[in-house]
Amino acid sequence: MSFFDRLANGLGTLLGVLVDTTVQVISGIKRGYEAYKRQGGATGADIVDEITRKKDRLRSVNDEIMHLRNQRMSSGSLSDRARKRWEDLRAERDQLLSELNQGKEVRAAEKIFETESVIDKVEIDLETTHVLQYNAFADTLGKQCRVCGRPMKLQWKRDLSVAEPKDFYWGCTGWYVVQGDRRACMHTKKLQRNDYGLMTDTTAPEFSMTAEEFGIILTDKGTEKIIDTRLNDLKSDLNSGHRGVELATCPVHGENMVLRRKQNATGLLDAYFLACPYWQPNNAGCTFIEKLKSGSQLAALLKSETGRGVL
Repeated sequence: MSFFDRLANGLGTLLGVLVDTTVQVISGIKRGYEAYKRQGGATGADIVDEITRKKDRLRSVNDEIMHLRNQRMSSGSLSDRARKRWEDLRAERDQLLSELNQGKEVRAAEKIFETESVIDKVEIDLETTHVLQYNAFADTLGKQCRVCGRPMKLQWKRDLSVAEPKDFYWGCTGWYVVQGDRRACMHTKKLQRNDYGLMTDTTAPEFSMTAEEFGIILTDKGTEKIIDTRLNDLKSDLNSGHRGVELATCPVHGENMVLRRKQNATGLLDAYFLACPYWQPNNAGCTFIEKLKSGSQLAALLKSETGRGVL
């Protein structure tokens, strides 16, 4: 059951709300959430426990699928029994991903209720494009590619230091999945006018300035070094706890993405990326990665994992 009639993410942001009021939108989510509870849907601590159990099972399923994949690659084929097992595991994974997506919706709704008092409406323009970039970090709920059915994410032209609203688009996550010498899907969709309306917690210090002012701050070498140190510390903490990034998952395997640092990076905005736990260099494992190519994405990552953004 879905109780969002618009796009949302785990940061507690609602997208595509240009013509709606905050009260209208949140009231609609509350009605759906209460109906879900009346039907026996898990919420609060119960949904957290349920998500944890399903993630544990998903990890076991993925491990076995990868084992069969490697077996096929090394020997060139699988027995009929092994192929049947692979098909059954993939079907179970699809079911687990569907159930986990429902859990994401519940947690996203609860995040919105928790921050309701500080949620404001933002209309994206030249001065607020960094707010849109901030929300390109987390998984977007309810935005599927019409070509392949994979999740879509906010993207913008890579060679821009400061992006304008017209530079953003929805990109299929299949672009990051390499199959042989081709990308699995390259479908994109321009943002519609209504997509430029967000409802989000605007208390983050990054939102108290324009996109240009925020960009200038990030060019300071001292600031860049501090951010790099904090990200490295976060990477070490996540690795030592065998944890991925909570709000971003691989669309193929459904597991939390792992924060990684690129060797020989040319700067802070070229240094960090998120990768599937089954990612390996040279396309040896899952090929899904997501580059963290803006200060806003780094701020959102730090805020979600440590409670404090860049500023």
